[in-house]
Amino acid sequence: MSDQTGSTGPLHGIRVLDFTALLQGPLATQILADLGADVLKLEKQDGEWMRHYGIFMSRTHGETDAFLAFNRNKRSIEIDLRDAADRERILELVDRADVVVENFRPGVMDRAGLGYETLRKRNPRLIYAASSGYGQSGPYVTRPGQDYLVQALSGATWLMGRRSDPPFVMGIAVTDQFTALHLVVGILAALQHRHRTGEGQRVDVDLLSCILALQQQELTVYLNHHNSFERPQENVGHPGITAPCGIYATQDGYMMLAMFPCPKLGGILGVNWLAAYDTNEKMFEARDTVHRLLSAHFATRPTAHWIELLSANDVWCAPVQKYADLESDPQIAHKHLFWDVPYADSNKTYRTVGSPFTFSGSAVSVRHGAPRAGQHNQEFKAGEIWKE
Repeated sequence: MSDQTGSTGPLHGIRVLDFTALLQGPLATQILADLGADVLKLEKQDGEWMRHYGIFMSRTHGETDAFLAFNRNKRSIEIDLRDAADRERILELVDRADVVVENFRPGVMDRAGLGYETLRKRNPRLIYAASSGYGQSGPYVTRPGQDYLVQALSGATWLMGRRSDPPFVMGIAVTDQFTALHLVVGILAALQHRHRTGEGQRVDVDLLSCILALQQQELTVYLNHHNSFERPQENVGHPGITAPCGIYATQDGYMMLAMFPCPKLGGILGVNWLAAYDTNEKMFEARDTVHRLLSAHFATRPTAHWIELLSANDVWCAPVQKYADLESDPQIAHKHLFWDVPYADSNKTYRTVGSPFTFSGSAVSVRHGAPRAGQHNQEFKAGEIWKE
C-alpha cells in the first residue's frame, strides 16, 4: 500500500532524530513515521547493525528483510561522530527537532556528547526518549539487553508449553515490540505535556519493565497468592485458563478453542461427559482430562468441519494458520494489512506488514520506503534538512 501523494498523518510536522538500531527502537520510530512524523535515521558508516544481520539471513534487493520490516517512511544519514562537521550538523538538527530517540546502553550517548542534559540546553522543548535493557540505573545496568535474555529473566518462559517441556521463548521478539509500543506511548504523552506546558522532558522505558507489564495479570495472581503456575501436561495454552481452552489436532491440521462452558460445548458436540464440568473450578482442575478426551474427538474430522460447526454456535474458535495461509485470509485482505513498499530510490518494491492504525480524519500511508544506508547524505552535508 504505497501513497506518495503527499497526504499527511496525525503526526505531520513532528521532527524525529532517530539514533536507534536493531528492533525495538526502529519499530518505535517507524510507527511515528507511519503516523506522519519526519524521521531522520542517523546511522554509522556502512549502516546500522540490522542491515548486516537478520532472521533467516533473508535479503530482498540486497537489504536484510529484518531491516526492511522496521524502517519504512524514514530518511537515512550516515554520520561519523569523530568528524567535527558532522557533530555540528547533528547539533543543528537537534535545535530544530521535536524528538530524539535512542536505544543504546546507558551512558553511550553521554560519552558521545549527545546525552539528554547536553541536548536540552540547546533545545529545552526537546523530547528525549531512551529505551534500554534494564533502565538507566541499578545492578543490571551494564548487562546486554536482548529480547530472549529478558524473556528468560522475567519468568515469561515458564508460561510456555507443557509441563514436561523445557522453558522456551516466544517465536517472535515480543519483548522488543511491546517495549517499542511503550516507547511510542511515552513520546506521545511527552508531546502532549509539551503542548500544554511548553516544556520538553526525558522519557525512559526498558525491556525488563515492559515484559513485566506484559505479565500484568499473571504476576498479580502470583504476588497475591504465590501461585506456582504449574503448566498443563496435555494442553498447549495458557497455564491459568480453564478447559476447554487450548490447541487441538484435527484430521488435517490444528484449531484453537478459547474459553467456553464445557456443558454447552458438550451439547453442541454431542459429548455427554462434558456436562460434569459445570463450574469454572471444575473446568480448571480437569483441563488436562478434558483436553485429552476432546483431542480424540476432534481428530476424527477436518478443521473446516469443526470451525463451521462451532462458529455456527458462537463457540470461540479459530484455525491455526501457517504463514502460507495468511495471504489468502479474507479478513487480512479486506484490511489491506500487507503492503507493497518501495525500496529506497529505486523502482523496486518489497512486501511487508502494514500499519494497524486507521483514522477517520488522517492518512496512514507510505510516503517513501526503507532508505539505503546514507541515501540522504548529500542533503545532510549541504545543511538542507529541516532548513527553516
